[in-house]
Amino acid sequence: MISRPHLQNHRLPTFVLILCGGHAVDDNENKTMTFENPFVPHDDLPQYARAHLNPVEPAYKKVLYIVWSIAYLLLLSAIVALYLMVDRLRDPWYLAAALALWVSSAAVTVAAIEIGVGNRAWALRDKDIVFRKGWLFRSTHIIPIVKIQHCVVRSGPIERNFGLASIWLMTAAGTDLDTGIRGLKQETAESLKEWVAEKTAAYARPGV
Repeated sequence: MISRPHLQNHRLPTFVLILCGGHAVDDNENKTMTFENPFVPHDDLPQYARAHLNPVEPAYKKVLYIVWSIAYLLLLSAIVALYLMVDRLRDPWYLAAALALWVSSAAVTVAAIEIGVGNRAWALRDKDIVFRKGWLFRSTHIIPIVKIQHCVVRSGPIERNFGLASIWLMTAAGTDLDTGIRGLKQETAESLKEWVAEKTAAYARPGV
C-alpha cells in the first residue's frame, strides 16, 4: 500500500493513473494559448509594379523572326512536296486549305513576336528577380534569390550572331518555376549569372 503523502511527492506515470481509475492532468492544460491573425493593410503589400522593368534587347525580335522563318519555310516545302508526290493530295482544295492554314499560323506568329517581345521585361532586386512575359496571356514571375539553386547561360548560333544570350534560373521547386530570361546581351547574362551565384552563396552561409 502506497501512502497518500508518497503519492503527493511522487507523480505516477499517466498509464498507471489510468489503470488505477485516476485522471491524468497535463500541466499545459492550465496554460492559455492565444492565436493571433492580424489583418495586413493593402498598402503594406509588396508593390512589384513599382519596380522598373528592363525590356529585352530589340535584336531579340530579329532572332525570333529568323528562327520562325526557317521553320515556316520548311513547313511550306513539306506542303508543296506532299502536293506533288501524293496523288490523293493533288486536289486544289487540299492545297488551298493547307496554304490558308499556313498563312494564318504565320500571322499569329508575327503577332506573338511583335506583342510578346514588347511585353518581355525583367528587373533585378536585392532579394528577388522579377520577370514578365506573354503576349495573349501575360504572366509575371517573382523568383526569390534564396530559392535559386543554380543558373545557366545559354545561346544558340543565331543568338550569338547578334550578341545575345538567355539565362535560366533553376529553383528548388524544379517544375514550372524554372524561368528563362531571353533576349539579354551576352555580357548582361554573364554578369547576372555571377551576381546570382554570389547571392546564393551568401545565403548558404550559416547565420545569413
